[in-house]
Amino acid sequence: MSTSASSGRGLSAGAFIAVGGVALALMIMELTLAVVTGFKNQITEKVTGFDSQISIGAPYDYSSGAIVDYIHFSPALAETIRDFAPGHTPSLAMQMPAMIKTDDDFAGMVYVAHDGNYDFSFERGNIVEGSFPDFSAADSRNSIVISRRTADMLGLEVGSKVYSCFFIDGKLKTRRHSVAAIYESNLGEYDKTIVYASLAALQQIAGVDSLSGTRIDYNGFAVDRIDELAGRLQSRLTQAAHSAELNELYPVTTVLQYGAVYFSWLSLLDTNVVVIFILMLCVAGFTLVSSLYMIVLDRVRSIGILRAVGASRLLVSRVFLNMGMRLALVGVAVGNLFGIGLALLQSAYKLVRLDPDMYYLRYVPVEIDPLAFVCLNVGVLVVAWLVLFIPARSAAKIDPTEIMRAD
Repeated sequence: MSTSASSGRGLSAGAFIAVGGVALALMIMELTLAVVTGFKNQITEKVTGFDSQISIGAPYDYSSGAIVDYIHFSPALAETIRDFAPGHTPSLAMQMPAMIKTDDDFAGMVYVAHDGNYDFSFERGNIVEGSFPDFSAADSRNSIVISRRTADMLGLEVGSKVYSCFFIDGKLKTRRHSVAAIYESNLGEYDKTIVYASLAALQQIAGVDSLSGTRIDYNGFAVDRIDELAGRLQSRLTQAAHSAELNELYPVTTVLQYGAVYFSWLSLLDTNVVVIFILMLCVAGFTLVSSLYMIVLDRVRSIGILRAVGASRLLVSRVFLNMGMRLALVGVAVGNLFGIGLALLQSAYKLVRLDPDMYYLRYVPVEIDPLAFVCLNVGVLVVAWLVLFIPARSAAKIDPTEIMRAD
């Protein structure tokens, strides 16, 4: 009677520890994966939203080293890059340093403008006040969009009038602009400086034609293909310059160069994920092994009886291996329930907040990748199956004669 009760308590304790250990480990791994994936995708989206993925810069003469200020989107250049990326349309952009001035204060800014081929969805998605203007319209030439940080610093709001001062060829050119909208991306270094303006207005200030700017942009690629595509584009432009199809050599740059600090930071997250996964797999494996050992020790007499009536070592080992895998499966189910459940709660209600000055986001981002989660579950079960061989083999090695003699 007392032996039976003790066995029941031992099995419950061992099973509880095994299920709890696996569930906790899987929950932490799933939350880590969801948060890191969310962080990487959102920060990457912000950086590539401000800096174009692939850019063709103003040309230079590779024999003399002379550099010009603007790039002219000539028919020859357009023909050279026409088939570079089917389905992706290049866009002309202009970036100019300037000073934005109010009656009481001023600040250095970088005015950025794009042509009609550019996708402004990122910029529109960051608007917190006003509406992003249609810069291709003539009545928007005197409109600008500033960041919340700039608005607070200079005491501006939607509808405020400011002076924009440009230094062109040693001369000061001043324009009167109206704040059409205010954006907020929480990406501090960009929010401090970027002002959106009309391309036609900047071209007029610079004294260039409608086909001239400071760069030609390509966007819409997968991040892991940017380097490969940029190298291919640079090779095409270099060959065109050497074969005299183009009169000048055009340099190609990427967002991975401009945003190197952010991408280096994101790459460190991958290392942290690997470390956390290894630790959690060790936790899951240790709890499974120790729990099954508890069950084996509590069932020593039953094992002895099985062996005495002719059960093979393989059969005993299989019994305890199946028992351990059942506990692992329950732990995986419980871990998924809490891991995915907490991730969905955070995604829906933004319960955990962040300091945007430190993390560039106002809340902890989560993104559930179904394939990655399935692979994670399979990996945990495979590791569980491998480590459970240790206690299962130990159970099979128990000598029934020693058990009977002890009884």
